[in-house]
Amino acid sequence: MEKWTLRARKEIWFVPSLYALASIILTAIIISIDTVFADSVQNYLPKVFFTNVDLSTTILSSIATAILTMTTISFSTIMVVLTTYSSQFSPRTLQDFMTEKTTLRVLGVFVGSFIYTVSSLLFMKDWLDDQRVLASGVGVILAVICVGYFVFFIHHVARSIQVSKLIERLMKEGLISLKKKKLLYKAEKITFETLQAPTDYTETKELQPKATGYIQVIDMEGLTKEAKEHGFHLVLKKRIGDFVTERSTIATVYFTKKPSKELDVTAYIEVGEERTPLQDAEFALQKLAEVALRAISPGINDPNTANNCIRYMSRLLIEFGEVDAEAISYLDENKDQRVTIPQRTFQEILYTAFYQIRIYGERDISVVLTILECLILTAEGSEKAIRNNIKEMYEFLVGSIKEDYFEPLDVKKIEEKKAVLEGLLK
Repeated sequence: MEKWTLRARKEIWFVPSLYALASIILTAIIISIDTVFADSVQNYLPKVFFTNVDLSTTILSSIATAILTMTTISFSTIMVVLTTYSSQFSPRTLQDFMTEKTTLRVLGVFVGSFIYTVSSLLFMKDWLDDQRVLASGVGVILAVICVGYFVFFIHHVARSIQVSKLIERLMKEGLISLKKKKLLYKAEKITFETLQAPTDYTETKELQPKATGYIQVIDMEGLTKEAKEHGFHLVLKKRIGDFVTERSTIATVYFTKKPSKELDVTAYIEVGEERTPLQDAEFALQKLAEVALRAISPGINDPNTANNCIRYMSRLLIEFGEVDAEAISYLDENKDQRVTIPQRTFQEILYTAFYQIRIYGERDISVVLTILECLILTAEGSEKAIRNNIKEMYEFLVGSIKEDYFEPLDVKKIEEKKAVLEGLLK
């Protein structure tokens, strides 16, 4: 399912195409009513919806022009938003706006309504002059819907370019991916393991991807069923989000019986030109870190935005701590391990979250204090085992703080944060 979701999200035309198809069906229905069932339908619908052909042509022409204008303005607005996302936040956040359901739905409504009005005009023939038609009434309804969506879209765009909304949305992207793992664990469909090769097998086979790019999604459910049917255990050597080439070894298949020559499990692994947060919660964390880095750059110089990103990162780090393991194994109905995929440990995730921010924010007292605050928030929401990992990162970060850069009052604030964190990590 996630593989098809990814493909639908990658193709921006997909959702508008569905609306266009629906508009063609609607056009066929309305034209059938106007040409075949007009007399009987007029007895059941209000007379106000029916007009003569001349008036209907005028109304539909005006609606088509207005919808095309709204669509043009919407596309222009989208370009402005994309420019803002790329220059102010991060190029990786562009896909977040373009693949949002709201954006695609608005474009779909505009495209579908325009197709309906133009198609209806095509069927406004001279031989209908003596007959009242429904097409313009439906067109007016669609025009009102388009106006409503247009106002909603302007409101949506105004909210989307607010950095606080973007940060919250990035956090939720990561949470969705992490909570899916927790639900699978509670349902006993996965286990958290150390990464190791199976011992009971007759033959092995190494797999290479069919393309160069990032591992975007893996159809774990399909792979698990395939592994049970053909009797093998698949151990991936690359994580979701890793960059691979056609010559990279991404997995090893351990067969427990003679393998089938027609077996092709690479079809379950999607490799594309960019990372996606569908199964890659670390990507959401990376985007938060990138927004923070862009905010503290000399060109933008907005440390408050960076601090907001770092605080929201703490919520993701708490969830990462709850699924901490070297690898995840997917189980079949008999609870046998079928697919094992490596993942970064909580210690590695902590390092990935802060190693760049630590360098570029080392002279900004507010960033240093917020990093310590983030560790405090993470420690407060984590269990004892996770706090030990936080302690190692704390020692790494504290060792890199150069107190010579700061005034005595700044150092005092740092010591206060350190005292609180040390109390939690005892």
